[in-house]
Amino acid sequence: KLTSMGIAWGCTISMFIMLIGALSAGDDFFRISADDFVKQSIGSMITGIAFALPSSVYKKEKLKLWMQTMIHLGIGFFVYFMVGFYVGWIPTEQGFGLAAITVIVGMMFGFAVWFGFYLYYKREAIKMNKKIEINNYEE
Repeated sequence: KLTSMGIAWGCTISMFIMLIGALSAGDDFFRISADDFVKQSIGSMITGIAFALPSSVYKKEKLKLWMQTMIHLGIGFFVYFMVGFYVGWIPTEQGFGLAAITVIVGMMFGFAVWFGFYLYYKREAIKMNKKIEINNYEE
């Protein structure tokens, strides 16, 4: 289930990035070969899986949230950067500055997605606790 979810998220985020690139840079954004497209598509799926599979660490209640987060995002970012360098998402040929900005933006995006999921699951836990409290009160 997590693998499928990771592939779906990786492909969805890839499509949003392509949409933003097409709207901002036009045809220049899409000047890639079929081989590059395949490489980037597979890279998106691998990256999605790399962020989705380690999320199972949150089931380990013995670990503190900060440690769970470090394990989850550490694995995800490690794979993202390795794939990113390989497929060209991180533009090393255009100097250190642009590569550093790309890395920082990628990390900010990753933390933003993590924070969104954190807020969602926190809200769900509050709802479940309220239902339990109501059920206990009615008994």
